Amino acid sequence: MYDVVHVDEKWFNMYKASSRYYLTADESLAYRTCPNKRYIGKVMFLAAIARPRYDFTTKKYFDGKIGIWPIVERTKAKKTSKTRVAGTPITKNINMSRKIYVQMLKDKVFPAIREKWPGPRGEEDHGEVIAAGQEKGWKIKMVCQPPRSPMCNILDLGIFNCIQSAQYRQPTNQIGGLIDAVQTAFNSIKYQTIEKCFLTLQKVMECDIIDEGGNNFKFPRVVKLISGHGEFPTSLTTTGTVVENGYKALTSQILNQ
Repeated sequence: MYDVVHVDEKWFNMYKASSRYYLTADESLAYRTCPNKRYIGKVMFLAAIARPRYDFTTKKYFDGKIGIWPIVERTKAKKTSKTRVAGTPITKNINMSRKIYVQMLKDKVFPAIREKWPGPRGEEDHGEVIAAGQEKGWKIKMVCQPPRSPMCNILDLGIFNCIQSAQYRQPTNQIGGLIDAVQTAFNSIKYQTIEKCFLTLQKVMECDIIDEGGNNFKFPRVVKLISGHGEFPTSLTTTGTVVENGYKALTSQILNQ
């Protein structure tokens, strides 16, 4: 798992549809209006995470955080309104299309990998992505995650929840403030949190094998697998029975196709 970068996108809202506040006797509840929860401001982000490790080349510890980028465009207001005049710089959401995704990989993700992790390998079926991934002697490959399996992605296993929890603690009502809050929350993630998610991913893979490729299992926990000194195992072991049964199930599915 040391040669893989997990990439995924997620919507981040400015605030929750319903929140709980603890007030003193002389405090008043902040007044907030919104027609309905569909009108809450939000921005989609593309994030990339790798497994933390010690980099013997730079003699520093790599925290695994490649980067997180908002999927927006900067433009100017066309008309004057009660909140701004025409020509004021504004930030707008854009649809995440195949073209935009490829462009984000080429302009954001791949350069960040080359800058922060001086030894990845990486490719995909798209010619532009292959060419971009092989620049400067690199070989970056794009591998699709199993369909309908969000627990096979580190970001969905807990990283996005961690970011959103921290982001909600920085109230804002502007898209620019939301972008800053999400990026600040991303930078504040501890490498221990990322390590826990990678260990959880290994347990999820084991559960997938036991369930013969299904997802009818209880979400595994790995807290007890961490030593008292806070050290994380590189990999987790499983039993020979699990491997044997998984091999039989895979062989049976191949023969039935």
